[in-house]
Amino acid sequence: MKRTIMVVASHPDDELLGPGGTLRKLIKDGHEVVTVLTAKGRKEEDHHMRTFIERANASLGVKEVVWLALPNLELECAPLHQLNAQLEQLMQLHRPDTVFTHHYGDLNRDHQITFQAVATAARPIAGKPPVELICFETVSSTEWTPASENKTFKPNYYVDITDTMQDKLEALRHYDVEMRPFPHPRSYEGVEYLARVRGMTVGVPYGEAFEIVRRVWK
Repeated sequence: MKRTIMVVASHPDDELLGPGGTLRKLIKDGHEVVTVLTAKGRKEEDHHMRTFIERANASLGVKEVVWLALPNLELECAPLHQLNAQLEQLMQLHRPDTVFTHHYGDLNRDHQITFQAVATAARPIAGKPPVELICFETVSSTEWTPASENKTFKPNYYVDITDTMQDKLEALRHYDVEMRPFPHPRSYEGVEYLARVRGMTVGVPYGEAFEIVRRVWK
């Protein structure tokens, strides 16, 4: 049965750095994916970022991209209920079965705010279909969070992306202005090495790891 999946990320390229291989796998299996980006990227790249967003997501086969384009690194300055309402309207429109979003413990404050807004917008309400909520990891944010019992990324769900790893890397090349030289984690090598580690953990060549907040057996 065809499903609708939504990925809600803060900045252009986050939607691929985290679950890009998984999204491509879902699309190849016949499901629809909608990308929602809450904030702008770096202001130096603002003039051509929409083109990069559209090309990167189109290369994966994403159905639709919604860019809210809120100020970069300033999500905490706006009333949270406004972002909650925008995301809730989008979820009512697209009715996703599953939402992938940032990890609640990420170092980047925009990521934290995005998670909070998604968790509110996707909250279980009687009479509405339940929404699964799953957190992805974002290189150069998730792994930089100081270790603590309640904020550290705790992967408990893995996806074999061996067949879609190259698709993920090719899509990321549309965001080349955001990538950095190795050994920065947000480098092509860094993305591939993390996928190797996550794959090795479960016995496959390449993988992506997630932390489940809520899954629902319907």
